[in-house]
Amino acid sequence: MKTIGKLFDRLEDGMAAAAACLLLAIMLATVVKVVGRALFNHGIMGIDQISGTMMVYVAFLGAAWVLRNEGHITIDILTSNLSEQGQRIMGIIASIVGAVACLVIAYFAVIATGLSIKRGVMVAAELEIPRAINLWVIPFGCAVLGIEFIRRAIRIKKGIVLTSEFVTAEA
Repeated sequence: MKTIGKLFDRLEDGMAAAAACLLLAIMLATVVKVVGRALFNHGIMGIDQISGTMMVYVAFLGAAWVLRNEGHITIDILTSNLSEQGQRIMGIIASIVGAVACLVIAYFAVIATGLSIKRGVMVAAELEIPRAINLWVIPFGCAVLGIEFIRRAIRIKKGIVLTSEFVTAEA
C-alpha cells in the first residue's frame, strides 16, 4: 500500500511540476503579448485564449499537491476553539466532504467531456479548438484531488497530520 501511495505522490508531483511550467508559460506569453503590442502595435492571436485554458490546467493540476502539503487556505474561526480531538474530527469531516464534492464533480465532468468529444464541440474563439481540450483536466484533476482528500482524512485519523497543520491560517 505504501508503494501505491508513493506512486500517487509522484503523480501529484508531476502534475504540480506541469502546473508550474504552465504558469511560467502564461507569464512569458503575457510578456510576449505586451511587447508585441508595444513594438508592433498588435499581439499574437490566441494568447489570451490559450492562457485562459492554461490557467484552468494550473488550478486542476496543482490542487492535489497543494492539499497534500497542507497549503490550501483554511478558515479556522470555528475550529480554533475546539479541542484537539474536535479539530481532528472536523478535519476528517471536511476531508470527506471535499472528497465527495470532488468525486461528484469528476463524474459529471467525465460525462461533459465525453459528450463534447462525441458531438465534436469546438470553442468558438480566436482559435477554434475542441472543447474537450479545455475540459479533460477537470475530471482528471478532481479525481486526483478527491483521492487526496481521502488520503488526508486517513492521515488525520492516524495522527500523521497534526491539527495545527490543518487548522491554522496565516494572514
